[in-house]
Order: sequence, then C-alpha cells, then structure tokens
Amino acid sequence: MQRESARRSNRDRTEATRADLIDAARKLFTEKSYAETGTPEIVAAAGVTRGALYHHFADKQALFAAVVEQEAAAVAEEVERASPASLPARDALIAGSDAYLAAMRAPGR
Repeated sequence: MQRESARRSNRDRTEATRADLIDAARKLFTEKSYAETGTPEIVAAAGVTRGALYHHFADKQALFAAVVEQEAAAVAEEVERASPASLPARDALIAGSDAYLAAMRAPGR
C-alpha cells in the first residue's frame, strides 16, 4: 500500500511539473512571443530544472505544441458547453460560434 501511494505521489508530481511548464510557457509566449522566449526563462518561471523540461518535452517546439493542444482543448470545451445537444441545430451553431469568438478574445489566447 505504501509503495502504491508513493507511485501515485510521483505521478502527481510529474503531472504537476508538466502542467507548470505548460503554464509558464503559455504565459511567456503570450507576453513576449515564441521567438523571444528561451527555455532558461521557461524553466525559471516554472520553478523547475532544465532536465525536467527535457524529460517532458523534446524541445521548445514540442512544449509549444503542448500549449497549443491544451488551449485548443479548452476552447473546444467552452464551445461544447455553450452549445448543448438539446438546442436546435441553428441555435447550437450560433451559441457555439459566439463561445468560440469569446474564447479567442480572452487575454492570453
């Protein structure tokens, strides 16, 4: 039991480190741009080591892809939430479109 608990804790820490890297990268990419952001800045902002960055991502481009993937998933969830299947098709299309446009106007996107 204790070993299982330790594994879960390691997994939680691993997931938290990955999330911290993605969050830090998203913030820096939106503030400065992808080209102007270096990996040393990202690891410093995330509070992790360079080794942790490269454990989770092959390079800055792979980290950027993870940021984009996470943002796309968040936008898709917002659109789905705004356009439930119970709405008539036309209303769902309008509600989903409005939600998409609102998501694109959100700071940091």
